[in-house]
Amino acid sequence: MKNGSSPDEASRLALAALGDPKIANRQYRSVLLTSAEARMLREGRWEARAVCSRRWLKWLLIAMPVAALVAAVAFYRTGETGTAELLLAGGTLMILVGTAPFLPLYTPNRGRIFRLVKWMALMAVLVLAFQWSWLLIACLWPVAQVEWTRISIRRKLPVAKWPRQLYL
Repeated sequence: MKNGSSPDEASRLALAALGDPKIANRQYRSVLLTSAEARMLREGRWEARAVCSRRWLKWLLIAMPVAALVAAVAFYRTGETGTAELLLAGGTLMILVGTAPFLPLYTPNRGRIFRLVKWMALMAVLVLAFQWSWLLIACLWPVAQVEWTRISIRRKLPVAKWPRQLYL
């Protein structure tokens, strides 16, 4: 009790000293990881190890875009340019996403460039495939939500403590 005040008065003074709870919550969330962000970091590290430790998965991630590009060439030769363009864009996007764990992207600038190219390729594929329909938004929302969470984590953690997946 401060200066002989009652317990109720001391409680009120303590709460007043802490300030507005909404402002305090906002300030804590801007510097501390939320449980969802911490879970994403834990799960992401596990997935990266799982991909890199399986040789067959590495080869599959390389073979799928190559197959899409070969199929695109075959469709161009038969005159089906629409399908060929879609396969070409999809193969390019698969190359970006599939080979990302194997690229030396682990500096902030390289990560920014990679993310810019990844989002440009993703938008090109989705515009070609869905032509800005509601399906485009439905496909982009989960990807955008994950990227938004990664942006928040990058802001909160020093670069020296970034796990590898935050560069992607």
